[in-house]
Amino acid sequence: MDESMSMFYNGDAQKCICINTGYIKRPSALGQSVAGWNYYLILDERCYRESGYVYSKIFNSCYKLHPENASLSYADYSPICGNEGGELMKIDSEKKQQHIVDFLDQFQLSSWILFQGHHRTAELHWYYNDKSIMSYFNWHPTQPEKTLTYADEIIGMKRHDGYKWHDIWLYFKGAFLCERRILEY
Repeated sequence: MDESMSMFYNGDAQKCICINTGYIKRPSALGQSVAGWNYYLILDERCYRESGYVYSKIFNSCYKLHPENASLSYADYSPICGNEGGELMKIDSEKKQQHIVDFLDQFQLSSWILFQGHHRTAELHWYYNDKSIMSYFNWHPTQPEKTLTYADEIIGMKRHDGYKWHDIWLYFKGAFLCERRILEY
């Protein structure tokens, strides 16, 4: 139960099922009969539920999905995350990618989902916002594209193609992921 983020409990059957995904929307009982099962999201006091952030013990952070807002652009996303005490999410491993995919699957998103990763088309490397070079990628088989239409590209993913990454232009809009690191003292 060390990495569990949520659980189902059936008092009559004296059964507990722990899972490592935190659901905002109450899921079905994951194969169990729904009658008698209660769902609990395991919280951490550093990730207030009211803020919309979900706690992840695995990554020692809290994260949040902001739905698409047509009045916002990519340049707005990082400041919004910063105002909430975080940053635009870094997806830097297969484990984190899969964890976020499991989280996102509870939503019916058709828009782009945006997170950290930018690139100047004249350069070889992709960078995080702190200017460190990215080393993990989850590219769609057709990506990244080798076009020079615009000078800057960012990364986005969509549910309909298995959350594989695409290089997209700065004017693309969508939902975005914020993350707040939890510091241990």
